[in-house]
Amino acid sequence: MKNREIAIVGLGVHPYGKWPDKSMAELGCYAISQALEDAHMKWRDIETMACGAYMWIADQGGVPSLLLGTSISTMMGGTGIPCCNIVNACATGQSILREACLAVASGEHDIALAVGSDKSAGGFFRPQGNDKRYDNDWIRYAMVGETNPGYWAMEMRRRIHDCGTTEEDMAMVKVITSRGGVHNPNARYRKEYTLQEVLESPMVCDPLRLYEICATSDSASAIIVVPMDQAEKYTDKPILIEGLAVGSPSFGDPCIPLTYLSSYPQADVGTLGWSESRNALAAAYKQSGRTPDDINVVELPDNSSWHYLTYMDMILQLPYGGSDQLLRDGYFNVPDGKVPVCPSGGFGAFGEATVAQGLWQCIEVAYQLRGDLGPRQITNNPKVGLAQSYGYAGNNGVCIMSKAF
Repeated sequence: MKNREIAIVGLGVHPYGKWPDKSMAELGCYAISQALEDAHMKWRDIETMACGAYMWIADQGGVPSLLLGTSISTMMGGTGIPCCNIVNACATGQSILREACLAVASGEHDIALAVGSDKSAGGFFRPQGNDKRYDNDWIRYAMVGETNPGYWAMEMRRRIHDCGTTEEDMAMVKVITSRGGVHNPNARYRKEYTLQEVLESPMVCDPLRLYEICATSDSASAIIVVPMDQAEKYTDKPILIEGLAVGSPSFGDPCIPLTYLSSYPQADVGTLGWSESRNALAAAYKQSGRTPDDINVVELPDNSSWHYLTYMDMILQLPYGGSDQLLRDGYFNVPDGKVPVCPSGGFGAFGEATVAQGLWQCIEVAYQLRGDLGPRQITNNPKVGLAQSYGYAGNNGVCIMSKAF
C-alpha cells in the first residue's frame, strides 16, 4: 500500500456453522468484539468502518443485508463514525479490507475496521430469477435449476480432459486441507479424511464427490488496521499488508461474457481465462514487489477441488494444469509442504459464507504469520502469505501480507 504502511493489529472470527437464532448483525458484533480484544481496543477507538453486504440472504434482505454496517455500528454503540457498505460477492472481504486500508494509508484515519457477516441459504447457491440475463449459459442453468456444483463439475471435467487430472488428485485436495481443519476451533467440519473416504463419498455432480465440494455456512469476520508506525501500541506481532488488489475481467476473457458486447469476442484476442484473478494477482504482486517464489502460505477459495488446483496454477503463475504435479509431490501439504495451501482447513472444513470468507482467509494467513497456532501451525516458518478470493460474475481480491516483527 502506498503512502503510510498498514498493519493488521486485530483479528476476529465467529465460528462457522448454521446459526438460525443469530442475525447477521449479531454475528458481526461477535467478530468485532474478538478483534477489539485482540488489539486491546474499545469500540470507541474505531474511527471508520467498511462492512460487507450481500443480496442473497434468506429472509434478511433490505436493511439487514444491504445496509448491514449501519445495523452493526448501531448495535455496537452509535458513535457516529463513517460506515461504508460494500457488495462485491465473494470478493467482498478483500474489497472492504482495501477500503479500510485506503482510509488509513491516506492519513484520513488512524484506526479502521473491516467487517463482513453472512447467513447463507440452505443448500447450494443457484441462479436467481434476474441474474445475468445476457448470459445464455446462465439462463439455461436457471431453467433447469442448476446449482454451483453443476458448473464446477463442468470445469473439472474440462481440466481432466485437458490436463490429465485424476480422481486421486481431486480427492487428495480434501485429504490435505482436512489435516488443518481438524485442529481449527472455528471450523464447522473438524475431521481428518483419508483418500479412501473421499473417493468413496457420494457423487454429487460427476466428477465431483461430496467431500470435494463445500457447504454453505453462517459466519462473520473482522480485521482492524492502523499505520505501521503505531502498531506497537496494540500488538507485539503486527502483520504488514504489502499488496491488496481487486480485479475484474478483461476484454476477450472466454470465461466471462461481458454485458456490453453484442457478440462474443474472437478467440485470437489473447486474453486468458479467469482474467479477473490474473489481474488482481498481478496488481498485488506489483504493489508488494513480490513474486510467487516469495509466498510461504496460501489461503484460496477451495469451493471444490477444481478451484484449488486452478487457482494455484494462477497464484504460482504455472501453465494450466501445472499444480497437479506439485500436489502429487507434496508441495502444498499441510502442515509440512513447501507452500501449504489452506492450512485453515479451507472451505471444505468451514463452508462458504460469502461476505465473511474473504476477510477470514486474510485472518487465517495472519494467524500463520504470527506463528502461535500450536498443532495447526505450518512448519516452514512462514514470512509471507497470500489470501485470494473469487467473486461471482468476475470479481477477485488478493491480499499479500508479511511478518513485521
